[in-house]
Parts: sequence; C-alpha cells; structure tokens
Amino acid sequence: MLSRAALPTAVTSFVGRRQEIAGVRRMLQRSRLVTVTGIAGVGKTRVAVRAAQLMRRAFTDGVTYVELSGATTAEAVDEAIAQALGVGAPAESAAHVADRRMLLVLDTCEHVAEACSRLAQALLRAAPGLHILVTSRQALRAPGEHIVIVRPLAVPGPETEPAAVAHVESVALFLDRVAAVDPAFELGPGNAPVVAELCRRIQGIPLAIELTAVRARLLPVARLLQLMDAHGSLGHTGSRARGGRHSTMQAAIAWSHDLCAEEERLLWERLTVFSGSFDLDAAERVCSGADLPGTLVYPTLAALVEKSIVVREHDGRRTVYRMLDGLREYAMGRVPEPEAERLRTRHREHYFAVARRFGVERAGRDRVEEVLRARSDWPNLRAALESYAADPAGRAAGLEMGLRLGYLWVFGGMARYGRQYLDRLLPGTEAPDWIRLGAHLELAHIAIGQGDLPAARRALAGAGEPAARLGTLGGLHLTKMRGTLLFCEGDLEAAERLLRESVDGLAGHGGIHLLNGLIELGFTLLTAGRTEEAERVLTRAARLCGQAGDGCGAAWADLALALLLRRCGRTAEAEGHARAALRTHARVETTFGRAFCVEVLAWLAADRGAHARAARLLSAAHRLWGAEVRPLLGSPHMAAERERYQDELAEALGSQLERVKAAGRALSAEEAIAEALSGEPEESEPRAVPAWAPLTPREADVAGLVAAGLTNRLIAHRLVVARRTVDTHVENILAKLGFSGRSQIAAWVIRRRQREEG
Repeated sequence: MLSRAALPTAVTSFVGRRQEIAGVRRMLQRSRLVTVTGIAGVGKTRVAVRAAQLMRRAFTDGVTYVELSGATTAEAVDEAIAQALGVGAPAESAAHVADRRMLLVLDTCEHVAEACSRLAQALLRAAPGLHILVTSRQALRAPGEHIVIVRPLAVPGPETEPAAVAHVESVALFLDRVAAVDPAFELGPGNAPVVAELCRRIQGIPLAIELTAVRARLLPVARLLQLMDAHGSLGHTGSRARGGRHSTMQAAIAWSHDLCAEEERLLWERLTVFSGSFDLDAAERVCSGADLPGTLVYPTLAALVEKSIVVREHDGRRTVYRMLDGLREYAMGRVPEPEAERLRTRHREHYFAVARRFGVERAGRDRVEEVLRARSDWPNLRAALESYAADPAGRAAGLEMGLRLGYLWVFGGMARYGRQYLDRLLPGTEAPDWIRLGAHLELAHIAIGQGDLPAARRALAGAGEPAARLGTLGGLHLTKMRGTLLFCEGDLEAAERLLRESVDGLAGHGGIHLLNGLIELGFTLLTAGRTEEAERVLTRAARLCGQAGDGCGAAWADLALALLLRRCGRTAEAEGHARAALRTHARVETTFGRAFCVEVLAWLAADRGAHARAARLLSAAHRLWGAEVRPLLGSPHMAAERERYQDELAEALGSQLERVKAAGRALSAEEAIAEALSGEPEESEPRAVPAWAPLTPREADVAGLVAAGLTNRLIAHRLVVARRTVDTHVENILAKLGFSGRSQIAAWVIRRRQREEG
C-alpha cells in the first residue's frame, strides 16, 4: 500500500457509458460530494474510476482511491481512508487534506453508508478544495450530496439488422467480451436477432452480460438463449416485472452458478471466506478437501477466471485473485453455517501459518519484499487475528500471531495495528513464557517507535517475570530493549552499558535482537561523540544485515551511518546513506523511519548552506512524524540537534522562514519524500550562472519563464516536470530574493538580462 492509493487499472476494455461519465464530471464541477448509485453489477465503479481518470488534471494534489468492501465498521472506514491518504492515524486525515485540491474516491460504500456520510461531511468541512466521489447502491443522504444514477446499458429495440444492433451499448459490450474468448465470432444476419434478444433478456446489466459472454467460447449464442429459457429465471418478462433488474442480476449469477461444474461451484462458494485478494497457495490450503483435492484447485480456479467469476491480478510481486462483491454475496448465501465455520477455521489456521513463516528468522531472505507481501495480505491476516481475539480458546494463538508479525508492525508502517492487537491480547491470555516475553518486548518496541516512553516502560515491566523464567537468553532480550529505552530517555551511559551487555551475549545467537542492538549501540556511541567506535559497530551491523537479507535493518544502519558521516563533515557520503535508508522506509511506509530520514536530509541540506531546502524539508518532516509519533523518537539529544538547526535556519532566512516552512507543510508525504530523494538542481545541472546568483540554474530557468508571463502549469509543461516542482521552485525564488510576487521576479530577470547585454 502506497501513501497515495492509485486508481485501479481495468483488466478489460471500457465500452460505452459516455453520457454517465460526462454526467459524473459535470456534477463534480458543481458539487463537492457526488454519489454514483445503481444496482449490483451495473458498473458503478467502472464509471466512477473512468471519470476520475479523466479529471486528474483538475485536481492538482491528485486522486486517492479507497476500496471499502472489506470495511465493516466505522472504525475500519476511518482507518482505510487514513491508510490511503498516507497519514499515521485517522485523526490526521482532516488536517492532511485541509489545504489540498484533490479528489477522494470511496468505492463500495452501501454497507457502511452512515460511516461514510459522517466522515465525508467532516473532511469536506475541513478541506474547501476537496471533492469526494462515492460509489454505493444507496445514497449517503449527506447534506450537499448530488446523485448520478448508473442505469443498465441500452438494449436493442425491434431492429435486427447487424449494423443497427452492433451500435447498441449492451450488444457492443457483449461483442467485445465474446471477442476476448472467441476472436472468430462475428455478428451477422443469422445471429444478430439472437444476440439482440439475449441482451434484452438480461436487461443490459454489464456484469450479467460479461457472465454470459464468456460462455460463447463453448456454446453458440442460440444455445445460450435456449439455456436461459430452460433455466426460466432469465427467460420470462413476467418474472422480470415482478423482481425488477435486481432479480435479473441475481438470476444471471444463479444461472452462471448452475452452469458451472460441481467442483467450480464448490470452489466459488469456498473462496468467499477470503477478505480482499488471495493467492493460489491460500486457495489450495483453505478450500481443498475430500470433494475438491488440492491438485484440482488451480485448474478449477483458472476455470472460474475464464468465466469472469474470479478476477486475476498481478500486484507487482505475485499473482493474486479476487471476487466481485455481487458474486461473493451470492455464493456466501449458499454456504451452510457448519461449512462456513469450518472454512473460517481453516482460513485463520492458514494465515497463522503465514504469520509464523514470516516471523521465523533465516539467512538470505529479502525482508523488504516479505513485508510488502504481508501488507498485501493484511485484510486476511486481520480477519484471522480478529477470529482468534474473539475466541477464548484461540487467544494464545492470536498472541503468538501478533508476535510473529512484529516486522510488519515495526517496519511495515502498521505499528498502530500491532499495538492495538497486542494490547488487546496480552491481558489475561495464558501462553508460553517465550510468547509473553516476546509480545511485551514487541509492544515496548512499538511504543518506543511512537515516542510513547511511559507505555514502553509499562510493557518492559510486564516482561520481567517471563524473562526471568526463560533464563539467560530471555534476560539478554529484555536487557537489549531496556537499553533502547534508556537511549531514548537520554541516559547514554546506562544505555551503552546495557546494549553492550546484550550485544556481547547475543553474538553467538544472531537474529533480529543482535542486529537491533548493534544499530542502537551505534546510535548511542555516536550521540556520545565517540565516532570511531560508532563507525566500527555500525559497519558490523550493516554487514550482518546484508548477510541476513535484512533490508529493513540495513535501512536503519544506513541512517545511523548518515548521522555519523555528518558528524565527521562528510556531507555528500552522509546524504547517500540517508537517501538509501529513505528509499527502503518509503517502500514499506515506516512512519517514523521515513520521517527520521527526511529530517536528517534537512540537517544535511543546512550543513551545505541550502537553507531554504533545509527549512522546507524540516517542515515536511514535522508533518511526516504524525500525531501518533513523537518526533525523533522522544530522544532529548536528537531534539537538541533539531533546535540548533531551527535557530540556524531562522537566522539565515529571516522574514522568509515562515513562507518556506509553509511550502514544506503543503507537501504530501510522497512529495516530501520525492524532494528529499532528489538532489539539489545544481547537482544534476552543474553549469555555472554567476550573474543569476543566488538562484540555481533550474531556478534561473523558471524565473525566466515567469518573466515571460507563463503560469506555473505552462512552465511545468515547458520543462517537462511536475506542477508541484515548479511551485516549489517559485517559492524558492521568492524566498531567496526576498520578493512577495511574480512581478518582482520579472523585473529582477529583466535587470539581470540588461546587465548581461551591457
């Protein structure tokens, strides 16, 4: 999950719907809250996403998409939106969008309509530049809401000529989908009347058309129509009149279900146990049985994909599958409760095994990729955790699962969830000492990362008894975490003593506790000013992380080395390490990791004299830390460093400081990270422009285009860069020259050119 959730990419071509899309676009120009409604299977999401894609340029701060089919509570809705916006907690969502011009797309809201209505109203009040586009089978009934109804596609009238029939939207969609499975299919005088009647029977409902079209690979369309008549529910006008289009859609799904082979129906029904997407391994382990052997799951799943029951996607790392809501709802209703309970048990056991494998330490693994994969499995992992937490007999397994997912909590940007489940499962749960100790230490680690040192102390107090019963190794793990806490509290001497004790004792065991201990010992020595010792420790840590394939640990080692090299005056090398660390933290969205990296890169920019850049990044870092994370992990020594830089920047920038800081606060998380990862313009364009000092070469280019009367949008087009980049350059120019408007920039450019010509 990225900090800015991308619009989904359609796996099939878009057919028709010009009027509906145009209607959504017009309504978004008039209203800030637009809801696209219609029956199941009518194509609400396709219309909304297509309209959003076509309106991207109207929203300078982008389009964020949130899929809510898996959210069942108001809290889950808040959390899903916060995660898509890239903020640390739901409480931050309103502040994040307050000064942005952006479009928020909330997809599949009918089952949480009240929660979506409440949140939409709150966000719209906080953000005058925000527009919200909703898809739902029912309106939100919120003040100011405008409705766009998506109706079924037009169906043919009495005409039977192929040319006339082919231009009707429902027929066009049918032909497009048939061509995907049978490229030789052609509409002609012999089959045009049959195709027209088929589209009339299913009343132009897109999903029903798609379910029917995939059958054309095996059956002539005339035979498809005969089967509809034989089935009955799709074949009689009377039944359509009584049940309406909803019953037609349900009948189409039922007909498709009836035409499936027995093993296909079984798998279709069993796949409903998954929340969100799933992979083949999960399908085989959860859905197989005596009546559906594991060896048959893949060919059966492939058959469901061919029939458009299941959608196959590639998320960049692996192939995953998902089922559309209407198809899932239908099949769920056919699963008897005893079978549903059996499936839920197998589901949670499978994802317990996934968590256990994730938590096992072994050399040669790619931890970053594993964290990203676990994030994509989160809806199912969360469902398993909820199941264990609600079952008194399963709480111990749930606590172990929460412990095994520690890397996801700490390095996967999901600390809030980890703390929530550990806090919920630890009290009163009987579990082996190694699980209880690990859970207390993990909870302390999360709390330290959030800067909540009192909570970390409480967690460590609870770790004492199980650590004592576990002997030397348990004591070393507890000692290491106590040293970490002491470092954040500012007691460097005690922190060094405990961290050295744990590192020396764990040297023969290896593992995450040793790696973390080395990195934190390096931080402690560096803060104490003992740079040579710190460099030896951190170099060792980086080497061990490389051997273990621990890219997440390596990112922290890189960040510590950046701070060390900065202390030694080796600014360029320090920036290289800080950027390497930021790239990893940005990939896995570690809240405090990416904030810390941007902060350090701000300090390094100040060391180079790039004061405006430093102030902008420092302001952006303050926002990245978020409301639930204390900046710099609560360390007083790091806080003192920040204060020193803030004083230096205030003196260097004077009256321009607030303007530059405002530009930093306006950056989204991904924009701040992109700017921190980019070098200063002069690094990529080293040509000298002494006559235009203090501007960089790129700023000089922008200033010249401002003088020519171009807007920022046109400048971005001319220079082939993002609009936000030009906005930042203009802010930098104003700050460096002490100007308040574009006309002053133009006058300054004219004077410089006159001087050059003279």
